[in-house]
Amino acid sequence: MNCPQSPRLLGAYALGVCMGTLMSAGDVKAVPVPDATLPAKSDPKASDTRDAPAALSVPALSPTDGLGRNAAESFWGWNLALHLTAVGQTALVSGLDVDYEVRQTFHRHTGWGRAAYPAVILGVVGPVGVISGLFAKGYWGKDQETLGAAYAVLQANALTLGYVTMLKLITGRPPPHDDLVGPVAPDMRSLSHTFRFGVGRGGIFHGWPSGHVAATMATCSSLAAYYPDSWALKLVGAASVAYMMFGVTSFQGGSMHWFSEAIAGALMTYPIGVATGKGFRRMQQGRAPARDQTVWVVLPSFSSEATLITAARRF
Repeated sequence: MNCPQSPRLLGAYALGVCMGTLMSAGDVKAVPVPDATLPAKSDPKASDTRDAPAALSVPALSPTDGLGRNAAESFWGWNLALHLTAVGQTALVSGLDVDYEVRQTFHRHTGWGRAAYPAVILGVVGPVGVISGLFAKGYWGKDQETLGAAYAVLQANALTLGYVTMLKLITGRPPPHDDLVGPVAPDMRSLSHTFRFGVGRGGIFHGWPSGHVAATMATCSSLAAYYPDSWALKLVGAASVAYMMFGVTSFQGGSMHWFSEAIAGALMTYPIGVATGKGFRRMQQGRAPARDQTVWVVLPSFSSEATLITAARRF
């Protein structure tokens, strides 16, 4: 397989991947959710004209509403296929030495890394700024729709943070650092193939998938799904994710992330953002219950050495 030899070709490829995913934000299938029951209309023969039908009110949402349902939808059906695709492309891209060749390209052309510096900052402060701005606008303007958007982005990023942290913790993939050649692998090509499966063998900051790309995709895809008619959000989101993929791959001479980690970060968090954005949209419009009935399950366990009580809550 011939890998992209030019950063321009690499950027075009990344932009194409992001455009294809974000433009279909309204098409990803989700688990059907029963519509909220509408108030029954009063019988005009049994009551006077003052008994008008009650209107369906817009609920006041919170960041945890629909959490369990949205998380389940993120890994259901075609969404699960995207997670598996991320795993498959990682094996393919690293196995065919595309990761190695892309890293070497940016290592030889370090000037591209300077253009990537804003991406490193935006990958952290960008989602925080979007959430804060939407919350301030919705709260002070008493705009429940905008508040719902803020909560959708917040929940999508919270799910993404937990998911990406867990994956980094157990896969232990080393970053493309020169100082790891020798202690971890005999050369850079071998390092690009290395995974150290276990718990905490590579930390939670570096590794597979890219957290910067994941957070950017979660933010953009949740907004695109929450506002499905806004093409501007989809275009800006696609460009943002493509730039972030370029940024984490080229920063500091290609030493921040392998290319397959950037692709995986986008593919694995796109369904999380879409499921969360759609879920909050349904709740904001009153088409899905914001809060399911809380169910607590308590399971006692007895043994000769100890007595345990396990409590679980469905939300």
